Amino acid sequence: MRFEDLPVADRTAAARAASQFLLNNDYVSLLEACEALDLTLPVLWDKIMAEAGLPACELPAFAPVI
Repeated sequence: MRFEDLPVADRTAAARAASQFLLNNDYVSLLEACEALDLTLPVLWDKIMAEAGLPACELPAFAPVI
């Protein structure tokens, strides 16, 4: 599923979950987290979505920036 096809509430929750993940783990970006955890960006995104209880989806266009 494309991120853009998620309901607005789920897109908002996903962005919040990604931001919270960065704050909770002292990372400045998802890319930094990927390097530290030795994960690819899609794998990290899937992990964040699963931990937040959100449906699996492709990375949003903004993901590398946050």
